[in-house]
Parts: sequence; C-alpha cells; structure tokens
Amino acid sequence: MINLKELFREADTSPFGEVNVAESLALLYHENSKFNRFSQRRLGEKIQAFYSPYLTERSSQPYKCYPDAERIDLSPYKNILPQGADFFALLNGRRSTRNFETDYKISLPELTVLLQQTYGVTQRQKIETEGVDGHVGFRNVPSPGGLFPLELYVVNLRSHCPEGLYHFRPDTCELESLKPGNHLELLRDIIYAEPYISLPESGLVVITTGVIERMNIKYGERGYRFMLHESGFVAMAMTLIAESLGLGSCMVGGYRDDEVNTFLGVDGVFETVQNILILGKKAPCPIQ
Repeated sequence: MINLKELFREADTSPFGEVNVAESLALLYHENSKFNRFSQRRLGEKIQAFYSPYLTERSSQPYKCYPDAERIDLSPYKNILPQGADFFALLNGRRSTRNFETDYKISLPELTVLLQQTYGVTQRQKIETEGVDGHVGFRNVPSPGGLFPLELYVVNLRSHCPEGLYHFRPDTCELESLKPGNHLELLRDIIYAEPYISLPESGLVVITTGVIERMNIKYGERGYRFMLHESGFVAMAMTLIAESLGLGSCMVGGYRDDEVNTFLGVDGVFETVQNILILGKKAPCPIQ
C-alpha cells in the first residue's frame, strides 16, 4: 500500500498541510490507480485476454432494459435537428442556467435531441472478431474500449410526455416508464438545488449513472477514472445541445447518493449515480 503521508510530506508546499490530505480517499485512489511500467504491462495482458468471442459479444451490447415497462417511442423525432447552430457561439454562450420559464413545456423533438445526440446510438459497426455475430453501437461521446458504462434516467417535470421517472434506451431511442407521477417534492428533498436553482420551474432532471463492472472488467481500477471522464463528456455534450435548442442547464453536485439510487431503483454499488443535470427553458433576463 502506498504511504500517502510520506508522499505528501515531500510534495506539500500548500498552506493547508498534510493533515488535510493524508487521509484523503480521493488521493488514495488516485495514487493506487496510477500506471507504472509493471502495472501498465499487467493491465495490457488483462486487456488482451478480454478479446475472447464470449466477452466481445457481450460487452458490445451495453444496453440496460426494462422489458415490462411501458415505452414512449422517440425514434420518429431523432432526425429533427436544430438548424444553423454555430458551435463556437454555443461554446462561448454556455453558462449555467438557474431560472427557467414556468409555462414552457419541453417538446418531444427537443427531448429526443437531448438524449439521442448525447448518448443514443448514432452509428453501428459490424464486429470483426471471428465467431462473433453482432454490432457495436457507437455514440457521440468517446468511451474507452467502446464499453459505454453509463445509463441515463430522466425525470419529466414539465414536458410533452407524462410526468414520471424514465430510463432512456440508447439502442432503440425509447423512454421506459419506471415510476409515473410527479416526483418534484421527493427531488427537492434529496437534491440540494434550491434556492440557487429553481427546480420547480425546470422541465427535466437527467440523472447519469455508471455501471462500474462494464468498465472495470477490462480496465481494472483505472476504469473508474475512465468512467468519470465519460460522465463529464456526456454532461458537457448535453449542456451544449441544450444551448442549441434555446434551453438552459445546470449541473448539481449536492445530492444524497444512496437516496437518489433508491429513487432510481439501482443498487448503488454496481450501478450508482454519477451526475445530475437540471434543464429547462431559459427565463428572460431582467432588464437592467
């Protein structure tokens, strides 16, 4: 086990001192997931063993589904894209939005673009591995090894589909209904958004989870770093897509993880919340 106290005693030039970092779980993980010549070679051997027909076929289908759930088919809208959006204008104009229009309902085409263009399957490629009959479904964000360890859940508060908690199916572009009804008061209790973000006026709450085994089965402890990267890619892509639709978004870091996991119906160990994004129509800025 790496001795963090010795490492930080040598490296620490901050005014905070080693007492604030020596017991840090984040730094402990970071140090123990670093590559050296030996660990990188050992992981390379593990990755090579991963490319068996059995594992390749199963890892190429990272699609969670709820077979008994009622579904809303969004696929008729997935080719309706915003026109004339300038990427650098979107990038420079993106800011966190904390106030939303009360009377605006997010449309099905807008909802589809947000989900499909962020983490839906946009291209399929035949797997060339001998003995494997299948395709890899690529998406618009980079994913190490094409393993796509994330799942998207949507709480509809104000949109053109019924209120409730849904799971997004990236392979079929569908919403699977998990918990119908209005969940605003529950969300207000387990997500610390107010008074900084007007959650009751928002349209959607998108919750990203990570299925840790999908990534770690190939990349070991290093895989958790990769999953955090991908979670960030997804969040950034969705905020820029929202901007192209005239919608606003704001990331939320304050939430009670296990209570969010319970709300989603996931175990909180092998699948757990990674980030939360609140979206809605931007409220007009007050006249100065």
